[in-house]
Amino acid sequence: MILEIKELYVKIGEVKTGHDPTILKATLGSCVGIAFLWKRKGLYGLAHCLLPESPLATNSIGAKYVSQAVPSLVAMMRIRPEDISEIEVVIAGGGNMMTQLSRVNSDHIGSQNTKAALKYLAAHGLKIKKMDVGGEEGTQIVVDCSTGTVSVFKLPKFEVSV
Repeated sequence: MILEIKELYVKIGEVKTGHDPTILKATLGSCVGIAFLWKRKGLYGLAHCLLPESPLATNSIGAKYVSQAVPSLVAMMRIRPEDISEIEVVIAGGGNMMTQLSRVNSDHIGSQNTKAALKYLAAHGLKIKKMDVGGEEGTQIVVDCSTGTVSVFKLPKFEVSV
């Protein structure tokens, strides 16, 4: 029996999980993508985070905020404290997409998103396997649930002349 690959595009503010033969994808700018890989269970997750921290505490599932995304992935994947050591994490994105306006600003929204990801992952005891963040271009993150691998691609920078 041949399984048909199912591609799921994870849009801004969304968090999705998958297993073989699913592929999870997100295209990021200043947003941060957070991928969870639970290879023993064959279960994977991807969050597409727009902003670092929610102004209000929330228990709802989602990824508009990094502060919401990490607990959402933990809940959706049913990760218990004793499972934490089995989870591999990959972070991508967090670019400075407004370099023309903020060349001197080292604390742009992409940087804030990355810092929040590090903070909330550490708070849950999760270790980062790979991190590909920053830059001045977009990024695509692809989680192949069939192989348990994550690929990160930098997208060509688009220049506009006025």
